[in-house]
Amino acid sequence: MIKTAVLLLSLLPAIILAAETTPSKHTKLTLDLVASAAKVSFPGLLAAEQRKQVAAGELTAAEGGFDTLLKSQNRWSIIGLYENQNNDVSLEQPTQFWGTTFFGGWRRGVGDYPIYDGKGVTADGGEARIGVNVPLWRNREIDRRRASLQQAEWGQLIAGHEYEQALIEVTRIASHRYWDWVLAGQRLSVAKQLLQIAEQRDKGIHERVAAGDIPEFEALDNRRAIIERQERVVAAQRLLEQSAIQLSLYWRDEIGQPQLPSDSQLPEQFPATDSIQTLNVNEALKTSLDQRPESKRLELQAKQTQTELELQQNQRAPAVDLTVSAANDIGNSKEKLNRNELYVGLNIDIPLQQRTATGRANVAAANMRRLTLDRQLQDDRIANEVKDVFSALSALRKRLSLSADQLHASEQLAEGEKTRFELGESTLLFVNLREIAKGDAALQYAEATASLFRSYADYQAILGIQAQQDD
Repeated sequence: MIKTAVLLLSLLPAIILAAETTPSKHTKLTLDLVASAAKVSFPGLLAAEQRKQVAAGELTAAEGGFDTLLKSQNRWSIIGLYENQNNDVSLEQPTQFWGTTFFGGWRRGVGDYPIYDGKGVTADGGEARIGVNVPLWRNREIDRRRASLQQAEWGQLIAGHEYEQALIEVTRIASHRYWDWVLAGQRLSVAKQLLQIAEQRDKGIHERVAAGDIPEFEALDNRRAIIERQERVVAAQRLLEQSAIQLSLYWRDEIGQPQLPSDSQLPEQFPATDSIQTLNVNEALKTSLDQRPESKRLELQAKQTQTELELQQNQRAPAVDLTVSAANDIGNSKEKLNRNELYVGLNIDIPLQQRTATGRANVAAANMRRLTLDRQLQDDRIANEVKDVFSALSALRKRLSLSADQLHASEQLAEGEKTRFELGESTLLFVNLREIAKGDAALQYAEATASLFRSYADYQAILGIQAQQDD
């Protein structure tokens, strides 16, 4: 019970946030609500969040390379010519200062020892020692511990940029699905309006047929129009349901489950397009190159690889380590040892073939060249994406203007044709064609509007605006 309560308390902030971003079935669903719900609960984004946790764990592991090491060795000679006891406890502390390692310890050796092993004997209080090991060549400027730590720190930043990239892509696709859903709602609305017009006209047509004003053929034609428009409503309803299902992948409830938006949550119309504001092409290109997480990730990966290259180049050098240590016996012994000792040592380790370090250095150098080319290609792609989205936005603004003109003209023609039919100067066939043309113009206007908002979502993703907002 206690564990369950703790779990619920830990999930409470996420549940409250999700509840705040989940509207009721009677409020209009906005793009901000969808994007907020996706940010909280979309599995792909949560998986990217876990990669950040992985990177944090790898950083902790790299920091463990500088953990204090405690060692203990104990030995008892129970049966033999010489019976003695040895206890040895030591501490080692690696540091980031030139790869220096400090060490110290205490040992105690009592009992009988052969003459040639007199070093093992200590005073009754044991022997304390302290020392330092300083690399003079290999591992001085960089070693595996410091390289791993630096790479892990950059790895944590890389994971953050990978999350930003996933967030940008999720927001972009969620925006597309949202505008597809709004467009489907507009399509259904237009289809229902056309059907309603034909159904309302049907009674008047039958009255005019009965009065002999128009032939019965016109009533049959209107019935055909009603059936045709009913089919359009069915198709539009199916498209709306399909788009709602696709949108539910991003719009989730407080426990992270997909939820279907209802028809009543559809906005009545698209937002005003004058809310779409963009930079000029040159400013957008500079902003995109500065903000896109892909570029930042490649830059950090290059730094990781450069660190590896520097490490492997360093590993090809001879190891020359200076060791200074001091020891002091504590207390007295029957041999009256009580020694104060100071040692200076120089350890040299020279790899002859150097194949391991050379091979790894070659790998790192090749990876550096690969990342440089990847970064160049990424920058070229970004430039093309910026140019393409500006081309799309420009074309869609023109298309929207033309669609508005076409819709206005179609509405006037439909109204005029209806008046002519009422005056007996036209036929229902032409009225139906004018109304269908009006409906098609309304759909083209809605499609152009939806396409403009989808392209604006692409524009924001290309500039990395979402990542900047969430930093």
